[in-house]
Amino acid sequence: MPALQARVTLYADRPVGKVNRWVFGNNMLGYQKGGWPWAEPVYHDRGAGIWDPERRRPVPEMVTLAKNIGLTVARYPGGCGVHLFDWKKTVGPLESRPEQQFGLPEFLLCCQAMGAVPLITLADYYGTAQDAADLLEYLNARARPGKPWAQLRAKDGHPGSWDVRWFEYGNETEHGDHRERKMSPIEYAHNYLQYRRAMKAVDERIRLGAVVATGFPRLDEWGRPVLQIIGKEVDFVIHHSYIPQYSREDGIPDAEELFALAFASPDQIQAYYDDLRRLLRETTGRDNVPIAVTEFNGHFVQEKPVPYRHTLGNALLNAEMLRVFLKPENRILMANFWQFSNEYWGMVKGYTHLGERLVKRPQYYPFELYHHHFGDELIRVDVDSPRFEVEGGYGVMPARGRGQRGGLAGKPLEPTRGWQITPVQGVEQRVEGKVLAVEFTGGEDINYYHARVVLPAKPNTLYRLRGWVKTESLTSSRGACFQIGDARGWLATRSAAITPEVTGTHDWTLVEVDYRTLADTREVEVLARRLEGGGVVSGKAWYRGVQIQEMVARTFPAVPYLSAIASRRERGMVYAMLVNKHLRLPLKVEVRVEGIEPRGATLWVLTGERIDSTNESNPDAVRVVCLPVEKVGRTFTVELPPHSMAALSVSSSRET
Repeated sequence: MPALQARVTLYADRPVGKVNRWVFGNNMLGYQKGGWPWAEPVYHDRGAGIWDPERRRPVPEMVTLAKNIGLTVARYPGGCGVHLFDWKKTVGPLESRPEQQFGLPEFLLCCQAMGAVPLITLADYYGTAQDAADLLEYLNARARPGKPWAQLRAKDGHPGSWDVRWFEYGNETEHGDHRERKMSPIEYAHNYLQYRRAMKAVDERIRLGAVVATGFPRLDEWGRPVLQIIGKEVDFVIHHSYIPQYSREDGIPDAEELFALAFASPDQIQAYYDDLRRLLRETTGRDNVPIAVTEFNGHFVQEKPVPYRHTLGNALLNAEMLRVFLKPENRILMANFWQFSNEYWGMVKGYTHLGERLVKRPQYYPFELYHHHFGDELIRVDVDSPRFEVEGGYGVMPARGRGQRGGLAGKPLEPTRGWQITPVQGVEQRVEGKVLAVEFTGGEDINYYHARVVLPAKPNTLYRLRGWVKTESLTSSRGACFQIGDARGWLATRSAAITPEVTGTHDWTLVEVDYRTLADTREVEVLARRLEGGGVVSGKAWYRGVQIQEMVARTFPAVPYLSAIASRRERGMVYAMLVNKHLRLPLKVEVRVEGIEPRGATLWVLTGERIDSTNESNPDAVRVVCLPVEKVGRTFTVELPPHSMAALSVSSSRET
């Protein structure tokens, strides 16, 4: 098989910053019964497999696996399960919490065993600022009379301070609690300030993070209004990186096309952090506000033809995310992979109490390679590589040529026909001129999508939907909004986008969202929406002013098949992480090393037969192999298999 040609130059004598090992963090699950619908004993008693409640200790095999990847920061109690999480039910005698055997002290013991720094997420839709202050007392205050929570910690077996300093207020708060409530960014910002002040009154050393974005929305929707209020006091901000947004079960597009899209996303993640840093400077007046990426992964939520989240392709995507997080200019404080063991996403599979073999899924291996084969100080690296192009889709923008800025084009299109209404029980609908008026009367959690307008559209084209929404006493956490999607419907195409939602009582509010049509789209439909999942709904909503306008999409430059990041360690050792994103061809890489005299080199390669290979049935289908490198000199050649990640280690005889 012919190989593509590429070159990489490693500058051992040009350091660019320290390696931040806090980007190799992870998430530990402590879902609470009653606080999360999917809480099961394996979560609230066993931490998804890391805690042994019978022996009252961390599972040794899991500790070994965590240490083997250098797990640095452990986040608890886990994702959206934190919204209604009551930490006070996770401490104290075990007999008082029979359904929370894996509680706060158990999590901290796991951190201690793994050598990980704890990061604790505070409930955003449950409790008060005083509860957060009580948590600080439990964790860090000296146990003495007048400090009941600190005294309880001592009774829990830890007389001294746990010295926990890192916290975040809420998880993806902009999405609501998945039941009945949804905060506005203004409410969230004021709550953040209350919590921060209450916590710092107990321990001034703590740092509290604030939620600014989940995925890659326009930062004006949530992040800007939050930062305009808390900017002078915010300690760090929180982003969750999930891309592509793929949920189809039909294998369309095929795995190669889908992962080509995925491999174009790291440059777009970088662009988002560029935008976020600009917003931080603008709203805080500071250039040093760090970003915590407390969840990241490829967002593949399907099972057929294989669960893409557990494939070699997703492992390579996460390796590319780590490369972005390690760049000093991004000021990434920490990053936490979602998540460590079992559940839907875990990088390790298996429960020892059931006698199951523990399996390393592909996404485990990039972390293992970084832990064992990377240095302490980043160095300059230059890459010269052939490139590939993608047309975009599933949250990934096009990448071709040299790229272009993009923007709105042409005149807005408005519907030529009015609202088409389908009757639905519990909802009164009527058209008043060009306004759709809706009243929710059924006293249920209604999934409303029964009024639509249809507009012509071009295939594979980016559009911006704009419309106006007004509400009156609209209850629940899910509000009124618009949805734009292929006119053949969501069930047929799984293709749609939704504007921000409006709840409560609000005058006419402009909402908008960008949407890219499918390759065979001819028409789009705009639905007046209120999504289920926010609890019983009542009240009124009005919808008007629907229009779509074609956009010239921002296009990113074509993507290099080879990516690289490099580092050094004392005694003249140089390391590089190399990813070959070509899905069918090997990549022959000419390596040149400046600043040391190379003596020898070794290559550890993460590889598998196909981009969609998994370890679900064959635990060794995706694995790391060690390959010797011959004829090592100032310049030498290595060959990377298709769709692979390689850790290159270069030793030297002397510095030059």
